[in-house]
Amino acid sequence: MTIHSRIKQRREALGMSMQTLADLVGVSAWQTVQQWEKEGGTAPKRERLAKVASVLQTTPEELLLGTQSTAMAEHIGGLTSSLGISLEALRVAKAFDRIRSEEQRSAVLAQMRAFGVWLEKDD
Repeated sequence: MTIHSRIKQRREALGMSMQTLADLVGVSAWQTVQQWEKEGGTAPKRERLAKVASVLQTTPEELLLGTQSTAMAEHIGGLTSSLGISLEALRVAKAFDRIRSEEQRSAVLAQMRAFGVWLEKDD
């Protein structure tokens, strides 16, 4: 299955029309939803994917990866708790890995260190 078929499947399971999904997500026309559901069509952009998932009562990961992602998320959740790190920390690390510029990485690290110092002052 693809993201296209998962969007269509969730929408239909909820008894929702393409126009209703478009309205709830905030896109101007049902044809946008049609493109999301069409094999070889466009998928929702990353910034819109969370809204689509919310309206469809699922997660972005489920739409992107399918049911395997649920099992994977549970496995990762178990690993992160056994290592003493949060899923949020793992997401931050993943986002940090996407930063290509060393200058930007240095700036983000400086901000994170400053934030860490600020947090420690409250303890």
